[in-house]
Amino acid sequence: MLEKKIMMSSSALKTRILFLVFLLMSGSLLTSCKEESAVGSSNKDHTTAIKAVVESLLDTIKKNNPEYPGGFSIYVTYPGGKAFATAGFANAPTELTHFRAASNTKSFTSTSIMLLYQKGKLNFNAKVTDTIPGTNKPYLPDDANYNIPFKNSITILQLMQHRAGVFDVSNEMIPDSIQANVPYKGANYLDYIMETDPTHTFTFDELTSVNSTTGLYYFPPGGGYHYSNSGYVLLGKIIERVSGKGYSDFVKDEILIPMGLLSSSMPYLGSDRQLPAPFVPGYVQSVDGIKNTTISNISGNVAEGNLITTPADLAKFLRESLLGRGVISSVVMNQVILNMIPMGGATANGYGCGLQYVPNLGYGHTGAHEGYLSEMIYDPVTDITMVIYSNAWDLRDGILSISKVMNTMQEALYKTKGIVLGR
Repeated sequence: MLEKKIMMSSSALKTRILFLVFLLMSGSLLTSCKEESAVGSSNKDHTTAIKAVVESLLDTIKKNNPEYPGGFSIYVTYPGGKAFATAGFANAPTELTHFRAASNTKSFTSTSIMLLYQKGKLNFNAKVTDTIPGTNKPYLPDDANYNIPFKNSITILQLMQHRAGVFDVSNEMIPDSIQANVPYKGANYLDYIMETDPTHTFTFDELTSVNSTTGLYYFPPGGGYHYSNSGYVLLGKIIERVSGKGYSDFVKDEILIPMGLLSSSMPYLGSDRQLPAPFVPGYVQSVDGIKNTTISNISGNVAEGNLITTPADLAKFLRESLLGRGVISSVVMNQVILNMIPMGGATANGYGCGLQYVPNLGYGHTGAHEGYLSEMIYDPVTDITMVIYSNAWDLRDGILSISKVMNTMQEALYKTKGIVLGR
């Protein structure tokens, strides 16, 4: 039987934006920056200087796009202090203001998987068809919804590392060329469903059935690196089957509450579309004008992009986790989660388990959900944590205009780190 192999659709704008987010974290786009072994100006208030960085960031964007509808925020913690700076928002957010953190969710999902491993309930090297320890139940259901390509060869670790080749249903368009007779050919499945049912609640079973029905994949497991939201959907299902809890409940009970991340949540219902107060609204700017995208059905992104959080919570989660003071031991963190494998191509960095290493910045992740762009980063060498976000997408020129915003945000992180280091 011929392999039903697919290529990324050039028309899938969301996918291209997501790819750009990770390209920004690669060596090909990094500025020259020498790593320091210690913070040179600890116990100093850097708020004024960082505020100037954020204002300069906004000014740079506004020069090319005076109607840019969003603002920018940077939250930084460092030995002896912290700083929060913002510019361009109408509602004056703080480090306790909510926003959609999108794919930063993946760090919580990989943490959940490794927490189950740490408790002896899961083997991360196991294939998804293997049985859960102490049971006769496989990690993934043995039914038609989960009859995905190469299912018998995929390991849990490969899913966490984006090396299983699983086709990305939430970001990709379904090619017209597939043999399967499905009504969503040539469309993005999530968009297709929500056109007629905006509050539809997507499930892991439903989303994975698209992979099974279409037979689409990128490559056999272990054949390369390809970012895949759908791979993390499978991890979400595994978490539920191993723990006996819903994904959002597990994360709440086992990570958010124990770590004191009480301003964070993982909505999973199609009707749960609003952000908790206080929040920053999200906007998408296009040639047709500006659209408010704050209200959003996030149920199609559970386990890979449904996190709502604050800069303070996100920074705390990342720093405490990497220091071994979260719910994962430092041994598991260092030997498994932070075991970075090169992503290939032109990139100089690597991806581990729900975290990526950025040369000269540290370990972290990015997020891109309509109306929101974000990045969290922690450098264990200097003990500097940074969270940056904007509440707008500039799509007037498609990928070109949004890339200008993202490049400028990345440069702001380097400048901010330089200020804290006293350079």
